[in-house]
Amino acid sequence: MKQTSCRSFDAAIIGSGFAGSILAGILSRHGMRVALIDVARHPRFAIGESSTPIADMLLRRLGERYAMSELVALSTWGFWQQSHPELAGGRKRGFTYFQHHADEPFSEQRVGENSLWVAASKSDDVADTHWYRPDVDQFLFQLAVDAGATDLSGHVVESIEQPTGQTTRLQCSRSDATHPDAITLNADWLIDASGQSGVLARMRGCQDQVAELKTKSFASFAHFRGVRRMSDWLETRGIESSIPFDADDAAQHHLLSNGWMWMLRMNNGITSVGMTSPAPVSLDWSSYPTICDLMSDAVPVEPPGVVSTGRRLQRYFDPVVGDRQLMLPTAALTLDPLHSTGIAHALAGVDRVARIVMEANDSARSEQLKAYRVSFRQEVQLLDRLVATAYATMSDFPCFTIACMLYFAAAIRCEERYQQGEDPEALWNADDAEFVRLVDWASQELMDVRKRGSSLDQRLREQLKPWNSAGLMDPAVHNRYAYTAATK
Repeated sequence: MKQTSCRSFDAAIIGSGFAGSILAGILSRHGMRVALIDVARHPRFAIGESSTPIADMLLRRLGERYAMSELVALSTWGFWQQSHPELAGGRKRGFTYFQHHADEPFSEQRVGENSLWVAASKSDDVADTHWYRPDVDQFLFQLAVDAGATDLSGHVVESIEQPTGQTTRLQCSRSDATHPDAITLNADWLIDASGQSGVLARMRGCQDQVAELKTKSFASFAHFRGVRRMSDWLETRGIESSIPFDADDAAQHHLLSNGWMWMLRMNNGITSVGMTSPAPVSLDWSSYPTICDLMSDAVPVEPPGVVSTGRRLQRYFDPVVGDRQLMLPTAALTLDPLHSTGIAHALAGVDRVARIVMEANDSARSEQLKAYRVSFRQEVQLLDRLVATAYATMSDFPCFTIACMLYFAAAIRCEERYQQGEDPEALWNADDAEFVRLVDWASQELMDVRKRGSSLDQRLREQLKPWNSAGLMDPAVHNRYAYTAATK
């Protein structure tokens, strides 16, 4: 016989991935009663992700602002290895890109002809990280529980009632059918961190605004063991592989005729491998001899097998569902993994939502919610433009590198603003109207095949000067950027 209990909380958070768990930990450590609800339990599979300098800055800021030193410890590769060597992850010095052609091994007649290196740190100790999410998510979830969050793992949200006054009522039941007991939660705040599940959007009937997005992609991915190193492959063929950093200490991008593959190498023998494409795609590299060499001994080990989305990756919702019902960016948006923006976007959302919830100022809340909605929308519109432009130029490597420079200019300028003590209203310089206009102009030029070529390169380099302190688009470096403003 089903029994129902009723409990009250200051905040109910749906989803115990890294974003939901960090938010739960912050609120719990500051005296709030938090329920952390998830249909699954840790550890569980989540595809490996790549951090960036912006993500590292936000992680440090969250740790310092909310007295969570554990977050600071994960913000650089060196500190991570000193503090938590038991957590699997990978060293990321920057981004590498390789243009492949069907039925031909990778090759270059000159340095940078078909490859691009962009540094994000000056040394291994201060490098960014690849997150082995099964370990990292479980660690952050346990932090939240240790801080006092109520663990409601293994519970599914059955219904969400419209709030009355300050209270939202949730009906939950155990996802394990052998334990039919139900629970009713009354929560002053409801935060959705459920990612692709989109629990709040689905149950409240929110409208998906995906038609506004220009990016359209599909994905297939898994964790593999036995993936060979691209740097070794290059070295055996006399191709430069380690300047300005090892090609595998990176978010590695392999550009193909039908999309691109990522490889993120962890220190536990796992490599996160996936492919995204403008059309439904399987994880198939058989037409590319170099990728075949890299994957010749590779075996998929998680989740098990290979996951194919089968549907468009993108989803886009207003993150403000109600006065006290919010979505983190991970629940409101799925865009594309191309520029590794997911972790930073999630952490920015955690910071913004934590401040809204903890301040709990009724008179100011409408303005706070408006600011959250506006900054999120600015970021989505800019990222969508940058990613869609990169896909549109992916078969033309010189133009693709220009498209990438637009993203790196956006990221570096945002990093500089943080370093200078600013608190940008939006990430990636999306709150700078002049910069956004430049991106719009450059994207239109890049998407128009008739306007591509060296003249566009020269014109954009001139237009980009106000935001280009890192020497991007310098032909003298041959697509090898050993220093950027992101360098720590």
